[in-house]
Amino acid sequence: MSEMPRSQRAYLIAMCAIIGGAFAYAACEWGRWPKLTIFPLQGEVSFIGGPGVSMMYLGIVLWGLGGMICGALIGAILSRIFPRPWSEMALRLFGAWAITAILLAGAYFTWSLWPW
Repeated sequence: MSEMPRSQRAYLIAMCAIIGGAFAYAACEWGRWPKLTIFPLQGEVSFIGGPGVSMMYLGIVLWGLGGMICGALIGAILSRIFPRPWSEMALRLFGAWAITAILLAGAYFTWSLWPW
């Protein structure tokens, strides 16, 4: 039994990380998950939103980073569970899902900016 090439393992882990990061980045906003919120005028940081000027972008990015880490772990687990070389079609499918995840997350945030 031949082992999965290192390039395929790296590609699989990277694509899973992109999928997980894009999902968490958009899902935290859609699902209204608690996010790290900075109140620059008050000089406070909180996980609970409140009145006044607040910046939640860092919290959204942290959710995306956590999703990337979880996705990379899932990719590493998949490469251990199925250690043989994967077909080109399977690898292309992971790449297509990664591109789709980025496009869907971008489309969600673009749509949320629409003025209605």
